[in-house]
Amino acid sequence: MEVRIESMICVWDDAIPTMFLEFVNLLTLATSEEELRRGVKEFAEKHELDKFFLYGFGSHHFYLHQRYTSNPEMVMKNRVLSVHF
Repeated sequence: MEVRIESMICVWDDAIPTMFLEFVNLLTLATSEEELRRGVKEFAEKHELDKFFLYGFGSHHFYLHQRYTSNPEMVMKNRVLSVHF
């Protein structure tokens, strides 16, 4: 598992820095794809991950993009991070 930070995050809400740091910790502690998928799902259920970020899985990676808080339907072009497994 390799976590790659690809761009900066924008702190449009006070909840974003703490949530992002906790999420990165979760990602770095995952040891398998299955554990990563389970962890992301549980984290999203407990926090407002969907409110601030768009995320998903490719065939060999996980990706995370930041949403605009002014219009959550809009997503920033560059990925914030990716996890390769």
